Amino acid sequence: MDKAMTKEGSFARDMFERMYDSLFSELIDLRQEYKKYYALEYERFEIFLYKKYNLEPDDIEAILKVENESEEYTIYKKDDFAYGDYGIAQFCFSEVMYGRILNLLLLKKDTDEN
Repeated sequence: MDKAMTKEGSFARDMFERMYDSLFSELIDLRQEYKKYYALEYERFEIFLYKKYNLEPDDIEAILKVENESEEYTIYKKDDFAYGDYGIAQFCFSEVMYGRILNLLLLKKDTDEN
């Protein structure tokens, strides 16, 4: 929450906590899922992503490139039936907020001056 630079008890902190909870509630760590359930079935993690989740090779390469930038990055999948505030998720991924939220998630400085 410190990266969001919001004050304790403020509306902004409350909103960001709701956004965070909506995005991260009941997430599935795909590397852990692969190791625990699918490592015998799929030779490599990349093959698992391609065959199990139908991701394109270019997308897999881009995801792994970002993941390799920091040990703090993790690849998550949101459970389709997870609890969460749909309106908050829509807001987070709106055209106006997408870049800012992405920067917060990647622990980068927000360069949007608007």
